[in-house]
Amino acid sequence: MDSLRGIKYLAWYIVLFIPSSSGAKQYVIKEGQGGLQVQINSVTVLNHTPLNPAFFVGQGKTVFLEALGNFHVRNYIKERIALRSFSKFQTFTTPNRDVYNFTDGHLYTVEVTFETKLDQDLVVSFRNLGQNYTHSWVVLAASPTDKIYGGGEQFSHFNLRERSYASLELFSVLRSDDLTYPIWTREQGVGRDKSTNTTFFADLQSGGGGDFTTTYFPQPTFISSQKFYFHFTSTSYLVFDFSVPTSHEVFINGDFGDIYFKTARDFKSLVGNLSSMFGRMPKLPQWTYDGIIMGVQGGTEIMLERYNQAKAQGVNVRGLWIQDWSGIIQTSFGQRVFWNWKWNATRYPGLDKTIKDLKKEGVRITVYMNPNLNNQGPLFKEAEPKGYLVQNRTGQTYLFNFGEFFCGIVDLTNSDAYQWYKNKIKTNIIDLGIGGWMADFGEYLPADAKLAGGSGEEFHNHWPVLWAKLNREAVQEAGKEGEVVFWMRAGHTGTSNYTTLMWAGDQNVDWSAGDGLPSVIPAALSSGLCGIGMTHIDIGLYTTFGALGLKRSAELLLRSAEMAVFSPVMRTHEGNQPSYNAQMYSSVEILRLFKRLVDLHKALSNYTSAAMDEYSATGLPVQRPVFLMYPNDMHTYDIKDQYMFGSDILVAPVIKPNVIERDVFLPNDAWVYVWNKTEVNPGRITVNAPIGLPPVFVRNSSSFRDDILSLASYKYIPFNPHPPKRVSHNSSISDVTSSVLLVAFCIVIALKSVRL
Repeated sequence: MDSLRGIKYLAWYIVLFIPSSSGAKQYVIKEGQGGLQVQINSVTVLNHTPLNPAFFVGQGKTVFLEALGNFHVRNYIKERIALRSFSKFQTFTTPNRDVYNFTDGHLYTVEVTFETKLDQDLVVSFRNLGQNYTHSWVVLAASPTDKIYGGGEQFSHFNLRERSYASLELFSVLRSDDLTYPIWTREQGVGRDKSTNTTFFADLQSGGGGDFTTTYFPQPTFISSQKFYFHFTSTSYLVFDFSVPTSHEVFINGDFGDIYFKTARDFKSLVGNLSSMFGRMPKLPQWTYDGIIMGVQGGTEIMLERYNQAKAQGVNVRGLWIQDWSGIIQTSFGQRVFWNWKWNATRYPGLDKTIKDLKKEGVRITVYMNPNLNNQGPLFKEAEPKGYLVQNRTGQTYLFNFGEFFCGIVDLTNSDAYQWYKNKIKTNIIDLGIGGWMADFGEYLPADAKLAGGSGEEFHNHWPVLWAKLNREAVQEAGKEGEVVFWMRAGHTGTSNYTTLMWAGDQNVDWSAGDGLPSVIPAALSSGLCGIGMTHIDIGLYTTFGALGLKRSAELLLRSAEMAVFSPVMRTHEGNQPSYNAQMYSSVEILRLFKRLVDLHKALSNYTSAAMDEYSATGLPVQRPVFLMYPNDMHTYDIKDQYMFGSDILVAPVIKPNVIERDVFLPNDAWVYVWNKTEVNPGRITVNAPIGLPPVFVRNSSSFRDDILSLASYKYIPFNPHPPKRVSHNSSISDVTSSVLLVAFCIVIALKSVRL
């Protein structure tokens, strides 16, 4: 037994103290006047002094309250102790490693190792040597002029040091949350702006309004305008506070984890390094980006009717997305899918034959699924007796309310459950001939759940990564890599290594900055900096509350379709209340407009393919921040309503209603306006932007210049927006009923809240 202990100690010693990388030391530590400063290429990343310590530990409790995937987190901190004193641990210091003990001089001591390894300039790791603690804090050095990007997928701000509130509001209660970003995957919220009626009603119903920080895909990864990144390896609940001009404070619910730092001469290298570390998505199959995937539902007959309508007008449909393939239920939110992931032959008779027939025409059928099972369905009843579902605190199946129906969550940490569910994807979806699916959710795992591998709180942020991994393995094991595609909204560190495509999730069918069409641009840009190479949107967006006036106009539908032309994938969504919304198939006029837009997208397919190849080789996302390509132009650093599509196309989407022109900033380069092939000088300009002609420019030196300028040859079709014609749809009565019920429910809640 003693010899076994000796072997274990030797193994522990080797792992901790023998260098794992032969790279030269890339950081400098300067000590003086009781302080310690850490620099990388003359950039200070940590600045510890006795009065302003870099590290804290403490005691307390973090509580997670949840309703319908909306988490309300409260931190009850009993003590926060500064580790002010430090001493160097000479015994284990090597040429590319420095080891220090940081202590409060009493109960708490943490060993901090600074090291160049794992292709990082600096890795900071921690080991507790004293009293246990429940929470930890790190204070990173910053400059008042720093701009911070990343954080996963952020919908409101691109530069995360951009304030959310006007100066007069800074003294209000709202100020307490300004510039703080929690890292906790969850529903992004409905409205995401506390000043709007939509958010107000969503908060009344379920606390689900969200705010400017809530996101499906948070990631503790950030890029500084000083050309370095910092990434936290912890999957715990974290909060990044960027409100102090000279520092960034990070709160961790638990131990520190490791911190990675890397500098580079340019932003492209930083993004490439991050993408290489996290893993890159595979190139999409051609059928996904040389036409449109049309979202329809209602059964085989209606699906084919919609398809033939589009086909008759020459729309290049390459996919049909039928989210209701497994059946439907009705809720106050609208029509919902029956979460039992198997073809419902009653709703879609003859689907197996239809899949084969359409594939001969070059059209794939795609469907919908998620990691949850309706407790009224056969799959739930098969999984529960086998112990394949997540449990609650009493050891029973955790029945989770997903909005007027209850589900069990498949335990992805249970190896048998994982394999069982993967096999269901292969047999029920891939073997049926399905070309792809929306792999939805992944952010609902309750913090108090019991899993085979640990607790819900422990696995919550990692859950969407496991979900992506399961889906990717199903595709690979079925031999369909490069042919079948799935798309996700939830994520965390490592999602890019498994998913084949992302999408922005459920935005409101409006123009609001917090949750409407404008919000999808910073979402694509921020996630692109964090490793996501390809993402796309629901054309027309999704969340609809008809009785509250939240309905999709034809103008919004077409403006979002314009944007999607200059993205990897075009895919429409009917929304949760389809009959209130203008649809692609609402009229022949709209279908003809879509034909032109889809033709433009197809004409760009070679360029899109090259942009994906560039991502595979370099890690640069297909949709890019302007500053990534033009870092010497400081005007580009705050642009969040324009983007580069690949290296050569600058897109300035129209994201406001009733607009026929918009202002554009062109960085210092030679540009050609695509729609009339006119050379344009760099700087701020105003261009005409009627529906169908969004401001788009190509670099004059682009090797794809002629192909891109060929878009001007597609005949422009004018469109004057008018109220959408009510679409005949089998769920229209339920849409009206659900909206009325929702409003009535919210009114009752409001009356109760004021005791009327």
